[in-house]
Amino acid sequence: MPRQISYGLHEGDSRSKVLRLARQPAEKRKYRLIVTSPPYFGHRHYGKHEGELGREKTDAEFIRNLADTFSACRELLTEDGSIWIVIGDTRRNMHKLMVPHRLAIELVNKGYTFREDIIWYKKNNIASSAKANFTQAYEYILFLSKNEKSFTNLDEIRVQGNEAREGRNKTPPVHLLQHRSVNPDKGEIARLQKIIHGAKPNTPFSALPSTSEISRAYGYDPEKHCPTCYRKFKRHATRKRVGDHKHYPIFAVCNPSGKNPGNVWEISTKAHYGNEHFAIFPEDLVARIISFASQKGDWVLDPFMGRGTTGIVCALTGRNFTGIDLYSENVRNADQNISDAIHGRYDKKLVEDVNRQAEYMKLAQNSGDQSLQSFLLSERVVSR
Repeated sequence: MPRQISYGLHEGDSRSKVLRLARQPAEKRKYRLIVTSPPYFGHRHYGKHEGELGREKTDAEFIRNLADTFSACRELLTEDGSIWIVIGDTRRNMHKLMVPHRLAIELVNKGYTFREDIIWYKKNNIASSAKANFTQAYEYILFLSKNEKSFTNLDEIRVQGNEAREGRNKTPPVHLLQHRSVNPDKGEIARLQKIIHGAKPNTPFSALPSTSEISRAYGYDPEKHCPTCYRKFKRHATRKRVGDHKHYPIFAVCNPSGKNPGNVWEISTKAHYGNEHFAIFPEDLVARIISFASQKGDWVLDPFMGRGTTGIVCALTGRNFTGIDLYSENVRNADQNISDAIHGRYDKKLVEDVNRQAEYMKLAQNSGDQSLQSFLLSERVVSR
């Protein structure tokens, strides 16, 4: 069945098109998310248009043009909206120009809140032949929000704990997993906290409650396992303070949906075929961003859409999409790619990549079957 989404594609210069959209009342504050990968300074030409971004004579002019475009985008964001920019650096005369850092500063000066700089590690990067430089194995993902607070959906991209993900703990049987606390005893918790908080460096362990007692007080069976890290719950308990760290919990159970992912994402680049746009950022990378920063039915904008990667992921995940590109050929290819995704004709393996990023939590919650662990998002994503 075709997916029910709306999308619109625009041909032309990104900044002028964004400014035109911003003058339309229906477009202002319409987009919860902007995600894009603009052309990089001095790397390659995508066509013959002399006004193509990245062909500027100086890096300062390039950063200024980018910042002006994204500043205009701010008018299109919802009050809780955010912008995500996948961008690499450029090297000149043996030194890096620090393009991502300088762009981030410019955008902060234009009113954005700088939330995070994420490292996209390309695990299938191609080794450099340079004699004096390291291989460039990563790019930056700049995450900025329109205001101090923005919409986030962290539960959709949580990861397993290190002990589970790296195989340090064996997968327990389903009946020995406990996903949430059952009937915690607040009075007993208060009693145990008083004992432990009052412990001194020379307090013997025999005078402290056992880790099993602590687990039971918090409503967890000490012999059952955490679904995030596979540790037994009695191993989550802390019996004795180190110094005077009163803030450290005596029972630090993991979130049952997984731990917060780190800000280094290991995702492979994708090959391109035939006449496809040759600067593709991976569908599963985009899916992770879209899953975190929007929800189904939201509008997403990509002002440098290329082959329509962002639109493809929007089609596969139920978001509406607007895309802009300078070249008519890219607009035609994007239109075809998005249409294929809407009607279920898109590449099966790439659909699986997107599903692994965007749908794993729903699958795990609805089933509870441990065979679904293969769908869990990890920071060591295997791209097919």
